[in-house]
Amino acid sequence: MQPLVSIIIPTYNRAHLIGETLDSVLAQTYTNWECIVVDDGSTDETDALMKTYCDKDARFQYHHRPIDRLSGGNAARNYGFELSKGAYVNWFDSDDIMCENKLQSQLDALITSDYNFSVCQTLVFEREITNILGLRHEHIVSKQPLLDFIKGNIVFLTPSVLFKRVFLIKNNLSFDEDLKAAQDWEYFAKVLFYNQEYHTTDEPLVKIRRHFTSISHNKNNELRIWHYYLAREKLFLFLKGKELKDKNEILVYFSRFFRDKLKYYVFKGKNKESWLICYNTIKYFYTMSGYLKLKLYIKLVLITGKGYKYKYLVNL
Repeated sequence: MQPLVSIIIPTYNRAHLIGETLDSVLAQTYTNWECIVVDDGSTDETDALMKTYCDKDARFQYHHRPIDRLSGGNAARNYGFELSKGAYVNWFDSDDIMCENKLQSQLDALITSDYNFSVCQTLVFEREITNILGLRHEHIVSKQPLLDFIKGNIVFLTPSVLFKRVFLIKNNLSFDEDLKAAQDWEYFAKVLFYNQEYHTTDEPLVKIRRHFTSISHNKNNELRIWHYYLAREKLFLFLKGKELKDKNEILVYFSRFFRDKLKYYVFKGKNKESWLICYNTIKYFYTMSGYLKLKLYIKLVLITGKGYKYKYLVNL
């Protein structure tokens, strides 16, 4: 009997795009799947569009995120997983495209091996599916996968991975519902902590849509940068105290990242964020001498103002 694959798609106001995504699911050569779409509160025509797909094919399910769950794609993904029944799981996005052999190709690799997940390459397109711009990232595998994923030397995205369900449940892997950005980075870094050997295929099996930068995107830039920091802090706390193959290099990465974000917020005049990152940096990394150094530095910055900031930052 063919195993069931659960495709889980969060969506928000994508009625104009999700049809292409669902058509690519319908076109899969592997047919034993369920596609669970979880709406995060759309105000467009998503309800009507999804009704047509659910009426057309019973393998589609359409749900709304419960009102007692946090808004955002992460809660929608987690809720979809709770509803799903497949032995295999493929997170997907409501504006991306599955190549027709994606499920079959990755499923064959997992069924015939001990790997817990399979990662494929992804292509980027703009406007039309045929307008391919190239690979999203050249490298998806490394001899030091956790370290290189954290540092961005290898990259794979949510839609490109097919998981064995038992692996996700065993390690209690879910998306952090508090994060508004970098949630996939934090999620897959945890995946790689538990398992650094995985199947890869250089064949691009997913096409991801490139969007033009919008006004709302620019307005949310500061929120996004802050959540990039929060994602790193959450991952650092998750990894802290655990046995790691590349522990020293990973600690160096986090130390530098925290330092750079401290500089960023000081120069921006964001005192609240500066104090919080300063406190965390002291708590996580520095000796007493380092503590005194940072305490003096912050006091000097806040007292003297922008004209003197660089002088005290360069030696951090």
